[in-house]
Amino acid sequence: MKYTYTLIAVCLLFMGTLYSCSPKVNTGLVPVSNVKHLGLTEKNIDRLDSLLGSALINQWAAEASALVAKNGQIIFNKSIGFRDRETKALGRNIDEYRLGALSQPIVSLAALLLIEKGKLNLDDKVAKYIPQFLNPKVILSINDKDTTFTTQPALSDITIRQLLNQTSGIAGAGNSPIAMIYQKNNIPLFASDENITIQPKMQKLATLPLAVQPGTQYINGLNADVLGAVIEKASGLSLDSVVSQSILRPLGMVNTYFFLPLTKANRLSTMYSELPNGKLQRSPMVQKHFNLNYPIAGAKSYLSGASGMVSTAEDYAKFLQMILNKGVFNQKQIATTQSIALLSNNQIGSLMVGDNMFTFGFDLASNNNPITKAKPMKISRKGEFNTYCWVDSQRGVIALLFTQVYPSIHGEMLFTDFERVVNELFDGAKQ
Repeated sequence: MKYTYTLIAVCLLFMGTLYSCSPKVNTGLVPVSNVKHLGLTEKNIDRLDSLLGSALINQWAAEASALVAKNGQIIFNKSIGFRDRETKALGRNIDEYRLGALSQPIVSLAALLLIEKGKLNLDDKVAKYIPQFLNPKVILSINDKDTTFTTQPALSDITIRQLLNQTSGIAGAGNSPIAMIYQKNNIPLFASDENITIQPKMQKLATLPLAVQPGTQYINGLNADVLGAVIEKASGLSLDSVVSQSILRPLGMVNTYFFLPLTKANRLSTMYSELPNGKLQRSPMVQKHFNLNYPIAGAKSYLSGASGMVSTAEDYAKFLQMILNKGVFNQKQIATTQSIALLSNNQIGSLMVGDNMFTFGFDLASNNNPITKAKPMKISRKGEFNTYCWVDSQRGVIALLFTQVYPSIHGEMLFTDFERVVNELFDGAKQ
């Protein structure tokens, strides 16, 4: 018997030694050591260089940052063009981009992490945290000349779930009648450089009409701005503190902010406008009551969860890789698999966003796309200022393409071509 126990102990010790010596599975992001191991060639990857180069030559953008990784191995990571074309400042991987709607998945995860801690509940009424949202009203009619309107009572109160899946009925910049009412009441439609804060603005927003009955329609509105105000109330901290402590620091996203520190202000990529005549010109500083320099100028006090963050392609890729890894990054569990499932799977039932569904922050592909070669269950997000990203769990791929063009004419075409080339690279690779 003593011999048996000794043999078992030796076996266990041997197995433990083997385990401790075995290499850890890569759960981070590292440059690929040899693209041939993925069935690729440098000639294949050169197609991405050519595509981005053509976009700059055609004046679809002044600068472009792109990153593509498969199973945590980065096969492409470049910034080309000019961060500031007029001063000939070349693009760099450390350049910062206004994320626009790409801010929303980060803020959504911040809310889900509070739910994990029991500080929020998906079916809580928003009025629990912002009392002004009790008994909301839905618009019936609006006079375009003076923005006077009539309303009817909403059939239900808005919930945290509806903020996350954007079915609350709260509108945004793309819904012009409601946008007119918001502007008249000084509700920012984008991030702001004014000396204002999110709480009083969302309290005011709560008194304005919804575009539709809660839960009946997807609208890409100011839901994440309201969600940010809820996060602050539920946590007792500012939104930027919650996001930093729960997501950015654990992921090592050291170049992602609501407002850039002075030491990094010169990294902000310049915004350009694409003109109908095919020219690209430096954008006016103020467009539609919106100061494009909000990340580096002004009061730096309005924490917009809907559109207010800035990041680099490398930094944002860490967030996407964590989602692909089901909540793990660099051996650290950032979020539970349940929270990642809510970010990755349909959360709007039979409602549709064009041809897509929607999660808690991302568009969700419902079918194969014959043009881009995208597969079902791909999650993606486009930002108003021409940023795009996706997570393809079937291929094990994450990809991002960041530019700064507003308004943009050819941005959709560029994103489509980029996604098609990326997918063709891996579909043509030897498995």
